[in-house]
Amino acid sequence: MENSKAYSYFIEQLNAVGTKRMDGYYPKLMEEIYDWERDEIEDIVWKQFCEKEDIDVAAFLPKLKKYQGVEKLKEMLLTSTVPSERSVTLSIILYEINEDKTYLEIIKKNIELEPNKMSNVSKLIYCKPNCKIYELLVEIYINSESDIIRSTAVTGILYNKGIITNPLDLQEIIKNIDLERKFDSDDLTERKKIIEKFEKHQL
Repeated sequence: MENSKAYSYFIEQLNAVGTKRMDGYYPKLMEEIYDWERDEIEDIVWKQFCEKEDIDVAAFLPKLKKYQGVEKLKEMLLTSTVPSERSVTLSIILYEINEDKTYLEIIKKNIELEPNKMSNVSKLIYCKPNCKIYELLVEIYINSESDIIRSTAVTGILYNKGIITNPLDLQEIIKNIDLERKFDSDDLTERKKIIEKFEKHQL
């Protein structure tokens, strides 16, 4: 019996090296595998996370049926240092489950301690729209000294407001480039005014 495309791609990525490995895992893995593949996939995900500490599979843990994935995420977060890539990733996944402010504070602490780390901000723009995430992205946009980080935060801001429906869609981002350019400013006070105009639909 032929395996699902989701299964095949996941196995391929497990064995990938170099730049291919950087592509990451297919996010809809658990939704698109066949029922008869689930046990095997869950075992692999669990082993990758628990034994190999592969943080890239962390997003699948809340979707596991035969393992206590959420509890394992919490357990690993307790042993994670701040700042660290691991603590940010785990906190975002856990925050999206129940919006517990404890996890949001860990995310904020990471950004506060490493304000110029792009990966912290880029992870935020893929979070499902949420008022607290929006507020954090606005804070980053206003206060960051990096124009690249500010630009990334703006993408997240537009996604949270429904102007961009998929932050992974380059064509959609290009379509809204004129609006994004209106956020360009090296002046903190001016950036506050830009946000005020944006929220009043005057930008």
